[in-house]
Amino acid sequence: MWKKKQQAEMDRVVQGVGIQYTSDYVNNLAQKHFEKQQEVEKKWENELKDLQETQKGEFRGWVINVHEDINKQTNGISNAFMKQPERHVSTDATSDSIAEHFPEQRLEESFTIHLGAQMKSMHNLRILCADVLDLCKHKPSKIGGLPALQPQRLQTAMSLFSNNLCGVVMLVDNRLNYYTGLKRDFFQVCQQSTDFHFPDLEAQFARIEKDVLKATELRLQQKADDAMSCDQEAGSDRASMKSGSSGNSTESDKSSTKLQTGDFYITRHSNLAEVHTVFHLVSDENIRTGDISSRHPIILGLRNVLKVCFKHDITTLTVPLLLTHEMTEEMTIPWCIKRAELVFKCMKGFMIEMATWGGKESTTLQFLVPKTISDDMFLTLRNMLPQIFRLNNPLVIKS
Repeated sequence: MWKKKQQAEMDRVVQGVGIQYTSDYVNNLAQKHFEKQQEVEKKWENELKDLQETQKGEFRGWVINVHEDINKQTNGISNAFMKQPERHVSTDATSDSIAEHFPEQRLEESFTIHLGAQMKSMHNLRILCADVLDLCKHKPSKIGGLPALQPQRLQTAMSLFSNNLCGVVMLVDNRLNYYTGLKRDFFQVCQQSTDFHFPDLEAQFARIEKDVLKATELRLQQKADDAMSCDQEAGSDRASMKSGSSGNSTESDKSSTKLQTGDFYITRHSNLAEVHTVFHLVSDENIRTGDISSRHPIILGLRNVLKVCFKHDITTLTVPLLLTHEMTEEMTIPWCIKRAELVFKCMKGFMIEMATWGGKESTTLQFLVPKTISDDMFLTLRNMLPQIFRLNNPLVIKS
């Protein structure tokens, strides 16, 4: 409401510039509106944090009471279990405008494949057309006038402490924040409900920032060691090498303090719809337009993500097939086919490599394509998948 009020006031003042108001007055009014907006957002942010802490305390107390009652009783249902704490979801997600509806249909198709020559391992593949945040958002509806969540929330919660975790790869820039673009939208999704098991996104980012500083120090130390070994091998060329690289050393060190393309950091969640773990993979603008090879840092980053999944029981992983979350004009049909073929083949090779480590016998890999892709392009990509991977075809015996 106050935003509309500010907008109406600003429109009225802008129309009167040079007649009734000056440019300085407009600038002062804009600054006043900005300060008011910051004040209101800060107020609601603090209230939201207080509410989340209260809910976490209630949930912890409920779990302790249930545990104590179970230890006391051998039969029957715990009284504390019957008095479950009230769960809250953002009012935006359960407003009166939400009607009773069926889940939104999306394009997807599943396959079962075998990888390996002698020691075969079975995997499930799925190609689906959706927005990456659709895997994170809860889509509540109303049943009998009361808000109701989809079954995915219960299924995700039940597998939270199991050996069948779900992860998704989200492409981000090299800045460790949640202020712009997809990162801001993801932060808002995380704020729609309380996470009872893990720290909030802000606290996780603070811990990740410390880890990034440590990783940067190790990276700089490794570069220094490599340079020293090169200098020792060069012998007499040592002085010339130093003089030639001295101008770029400061800039190189500065760039090393940032996340680089192919790096990723992990956040954990118990309040998202279909995922427990989010791999924030650092990408750049060139990935959308330029041609890349199998040795590109972002491809190697996918290999490292898959390696973490095999080591830590993340059996379902969603990967952006085109290495982008939205379609642009330069993404032509030949570009999409070439990019999809590269990702398919690289992921197949990585899965065969990981299977030799004795990983899970059955894993699920989902290839995500942007929601705005055409049906014909989706069908083309779908037909590529069985040509690259070996499918399990039934054996038909004729009598």
